[in-house]
Amino acid sequence: MLTLRPTTADDIPHVVAMETAPDTHEWLCATGRAWHEKALADPAQEHLLAVEGSTIVGFVVLADLHNAERVIEIRRIVVDPASRGKGHGRSLLRAAVERAYGHHHARRVWLDVKPHNHRARALYESEGFRADETVRHMVRAQDGTMSERVVMTHTPGRH
Repeated sequence: MLTLRPTTADDIPHVVAMETAPDTHEWLCATGRAWHEKALADPAQEHLLAVEGSTIVGFVVLADLHNAERVIEIRRIVVDPASRGKGHGRSLLRAAVERAYGHHHARRVWLDVKPHNHRARALYESEGFRADETVRHMVRAQDGTMSERVVMTHTPGRH
């Protein structure tokens, strides 16, 4: 059974290793130890590890936790490449959404995804997220180019 626990500074090397895998790295923009240290230090973000037993299978970062509109972002969600194909991505997404609504009292949850990340988009859509808009030049990629993103939202009861 997959559970969430707070990420610690000691977990950062494992988290960075997960996101630098070739089939993960291409979907992310800013990465690395400094990115995760900043997320851990920010009270408006919650950095959580997904564990099954004693095995770390992924992580998620929730953001904008204290905004007046109670709209929470899933800023990053990653499954360890060694744990893929076992339903952990779906379980992690569900746990993140449940945490946003249940623990943080979100009114709505959103995330963004690269338009050509079909595997992730299919998962998000199957879990009740709907594409709201495509934003050009939303974030700077690691190569310096600006990346287009599809913004997807989830509201309670949508699944």
